[in-house]
Amino acid sequence: MKKLLLITTLLGLALTACTDTKKQEKDLLDDLLKVHDKVMGNDEALMKNKMQLDSLLKLPAKDTAEKVNMKAMDTKLLAAEEAMETWMHKFEPDVTGKSHDDIMKYYDSQKKEIMSVDSQMNVAITESNKYLSNKSK
Repeated sequence: MKKLLLITTLLGLALTACTDTKKQEKDLLDDLLKVHDKVMGNDEALMKNKMQLDSLLKLPAKDTAEKVNMKAMDTKLLAAEEAMETWMHKFEPDVTGKSHDDIMKYYDSQKKEIMSVDSQMNVAITESNKYLSNKSK
């Protein structure tokens, strides 16, 4: 009887631990995907600013320094867009057969990478928004 109770208790603990690890993995993946969704939401602003800068760059140059500044902003927007595309291409959500620790490490590293892309995109959009709003005045 004692052995049965011990086995039942251990089995219950094992099932609870398994459920808890799956929840941890799901929670971390959900956090990662929230950042991804935010970045994707900013993609429209990035593309809009890039198109406006591209149009301005096609105009005859009045001020070379201003042209250089516009090219630099355009390059930042392009780099942010490429960083997002690269992350999306490399991200592998299928973690079948991996250990809990490996899954957590992978999701954590991917979350850090997409947060870096988010930061890069925010900087590029903010700078170009500021420039373009001054240009339209």
